[in-house]
Amino acid sequence: MKALLAAAGLVVALHSASPPGPVAGAAPTVSGVLEQGKRLTATTGTWTGTGTLTYAYQWYRCDANGSHCNSIHGATGPSYTQVAKDVDGSIGVTVRATDTTGTTAAYAPLAGIVAPAGATLLAASQPTIVGPPNVGRALTVETPQWSLTATTTFAWERCNANGRACVAIPGATGPTYTAAPSDVGATLLVAVTGRAGTVKQAVLSLPTAAVQQAMGPTLAARPSIAGALQQGKRLVVRTGTWIGSSTITYAFQWYRCDTNAAHCSAIHGATKASYAQVERDVGHTLGVTVHATDSTGTATAYSPVAGVVASSASTLVVTRQPALTGSAVVGQTLTVKAGTWSSKPSSLTYAWLRCNPNGRACVPIAAATSATYAVTPLDSGHTLTASVTATAGTTVTAALAVASLPVP
Repeated sequence: MKALLAAAGLVVALHSASPPGPVAGAAPTVSGVLEQGKRLTATTGTWTGTGTLTYAYQWYRCDANGSHCNSIHGATGPSYTQVAKDVDGSIGVTVRATDTTGTTAAYAPLAGIVAPAGATLLAASQPTIVGPPNVGRALTVETPQWSLTATTTFAWERCNANGRACVAIPGATGPTYTAAPSDVGATLLVAVTGRAGTVKQAVLSLPTAAVQQAMGPTLAARPSIAGALQQGKRLVVRTGTWIGSSTITYAFQWYRCDTNAAHCSAIHGATKASYAQVERDVGHTLGVTVHATDSTGTATAYSPVAGVVASSASTLVVTRQPALTGSAVVGQTLTVKAGTWSSKPSSLTYAWLRCNPNGRACVPIAAATSATYAVTPLDSGHTLTASVTATAGTTVTAALAVASLPVP
């Protein structure tokens, strides 16, 4: 009996460890003109799963606030033609992705408000909200491009995590709104109304991500390292772009890593915005961590690793790191540019690497040795870089490209 129970327990443990289906990356989206008779089209979003993924759709008809949603009978394809019952309401769609382990659902932002057929005042697209969704941060909604010259008014709404069941936020009637503690965990959107003479039409903005409590400034653009990668030369860190609630101050820590940006150790005393490379750095890569502090706290960001550091006697030195072009998205292609060198290389070879989200602990990708690389589902959650090896005469020097952002 005990043996049977133990075996049953093992089965349960193994079953519970299995993922419940694909993991959603970017949410599905809806595109098209919000007008009776016009067709809307949904994308699947991006997913990571096991085996071939299949997708199912269900469209919903909701009120103007994304509440009281009811499934639309038979609307189970990737597109939907709006009907008279949709006018003055909003449309939602749920995408269910299935792989060999199960099924997971994701929700597209609400599409609306649906205009009647033949409407003369329409928004070209749903406006977006700009700014970090953090308490104390200012958010600004873009004014739509209307089909007629129109005056525009705004009404901010607080919604659930799926961007549904929205309620008006009292007094929030301008294009800018500062997220409040009561917004934590909720998403925000704006009902934007245009008026042209006696004609009026509203459109819902795309929602924000869930509002979070601010814990220091928000990073808008990554830190970076500039300078020649050679013993005796000085490197400078660019702090990146941050959005904060007060004056932002910065602190730094430089790190010495191996050629694959792994096994990084803090460099004692290297806590300034610049760093003079020493003999111990030769053959290594260097990284820097930036700590940004405002009145709400401290946030941390990591520069892409720079290297490999050349000796002081080397005649082939990378003076500007190689760079990646293209989108770090599954199914897209990245291309590495050679960078700038102190001498013109006679040949270049390449090796692509997959790294952790901070651009560290990189490992080579098997058979990825050309100047281009097609991003695969295995790269999801990782950053990507390439090692460029330059040859000039008998001198050979390698340099890492500036790493990509994490693959969704």
